[in-house]
Amino acid sequence: MKHQIEKLLFKNRIRLLKGTIIHTWPTLIGVIVAVAVLGYQFFSFAMPEGSLYVLILVSGISLFRIFVLNTPVFRIEAASMLHMYNTKYFRKQIRYRAFGSVWKSILFSGIIALGMSGFLLDKSFFDLWFLLTLYNCNSSFLSWVFYHEKSKTVFFVYLICTLLLLLQSFISVICLILCLVCLWFYSEKFLKLDIPRYKERIQSLEAASVAVSHNDYSKMVQMADENRPQTVKWPTLELFNPGKKTALVIKSFLELLRVQKQTVVLLVLLILLGWILSRTEILSFLPLLADEAINRLIAAFCTVMALSALYQILIKQAKTVSDKRKLGLSLPYSTMSVVLAYGFTATVINLIVALTISLLYTCFSARIIVLLFAQTSAFSVPCILQLREKKIQKGATTVMNIVLLVAVYYYLRGYDI
Repeated sequence: MKHQIEKLLFKNRIRLLKGTIIHTWPTLIGVIVAVAVLGYQFFSFAMPEGSLYVLILVSGISLFRIFVLNTPVFRIEAASMLHMYNTKYFRKQIRYRAFGSVWKSILFSGIIALGMSGFLLDKSFFDLWFLLTLYNCNSSFLSWVFYHEKSKTVFFVYLICTLLLLLQSFISVICLILCLVCLWFYSEKFLKLDIPRYKERIQSLEAASVAVSHNDYSKMVQMADENRPQTVKWPTLELFNPGKKTALVIKSFLELLRVQKQTVVLLVLLILLGWILSRTEILSFLPLLADEAINRLIAAFCTVMALSALYQILIKQAKTVSDKRKLGLSLPYSTMSVVLAYGFTATVINLIVALTISLLYTCFSARIIVLLFAQTSAFSVPCILQLREKKIQKGATTVMNIVLLVAVYYYLRGYDI
C-alpha cells in the first residue's frame, strides 16, 4: 500500500512538472540560457583571480536559504501528512528527503567545482567538490533547524562553516564533517518540528505549484495577496517615552526598522549588483559594457533604484500619518513638520548610502555634497507634493529620480570603475 502511494505521488509530481513546462517553457529557456552565459562568464572571471569570489557567492546563497527564504528544505506531500504523522514512516520520509537533498548538494557542488577548476577533472576539482558538498549539506541541515527553531546559534554555526569554507584546508574538511554529523544527530534526536507551520507552508507551496501548472493566473494573484508579509514586530513608540518634538522622528525610525528583512536584503543586493556589474568582467561579452561610461551608468542606475524604493517607503509612511486628519484625528503637527521628521530619517539613510558608495567605488571627494543635495531633493520634493496631493507628484518623482541619477553618475565620474 505504501509503495502504491509513493507511485501515485510520483505520478502527480510528473504531471505538475509537465504542466509547468508546457505553460512556462519560454521563460524557462530564457532563465537557463541567462544562467549558463552568466555562469560561464563568472567562472571565466573568477578563475584568474582565484576562488574567493565563487566561495563568497556560495556562502551568500546559503545565507539566503537559511535566514531569508522561508521554505522548509525537506518537504513531503501535505496530503500524506495526516496518514504518516505520529508514525515511524513519517520520520523515514523526512530521512528520504534529507538524502535527496544531499544528492542535490552533490550535483550543485560538482557544477560549481567544475567551473572553479577550469572545467578540468583534476585533483583540485575533486577537493573543491568534496569541500563544497560538505558545506552545502551543512547549509541544508542549518536551514531545516532554523525553520523549526529560530535559534541564534544557527547563525554562529553558519559563520563557522563559512570561515571553514574560505580556509579550504584539510582541517576545514574534518570540521565540516563533524559539524554535519552533529547537525544530523540533533535533527534526528532533539529537534522539535513545528508541524502546524510546516504543514501550512507545504500546502501553500503545493497550491502554488498547481496554479502554475494549470496556468491559473487569478489563483496566483490571490495567493500572492494572501501570503503578503505582515509587519515585523519591533519596540513600540511608548518604550522611548518621546516628547512632542521627538515623537515623529522616533516613529519614522521605528517604522523603517519594521520594514520586512526581505525588502532590505533585496535593496542591499541591488546596490551590490551595480558594483559587481560595473567593477568586474562578468558581462564583458557585451560590447556596450566595454565603455567605462556605461559601467558608471549601470552602477548609478542600480543605486538610484534602491534609493528610490527606500524613499517611497518613507513617503508612504509619512502620508499615512498625514492622512489621519481625514479620519478625524487632530494632529499637533503640520504637513511640513511631518516632512521634516521623516526627512531626518531620510538624511541618515542618505549619509549611510553615500558612505557605502564611497567605500565600494573608492571615490572620496567634495562631490559628495552634490550627491547629498540631490538625495535630499529626491526625497523632500516628492514627499511634499504627495502629502499635499498635488497633480504633478508623479511627474515630479520621475524628474527627481533623473536628477538623482545624474548626481550619482557625476559622483562616480572621473574614477576607475
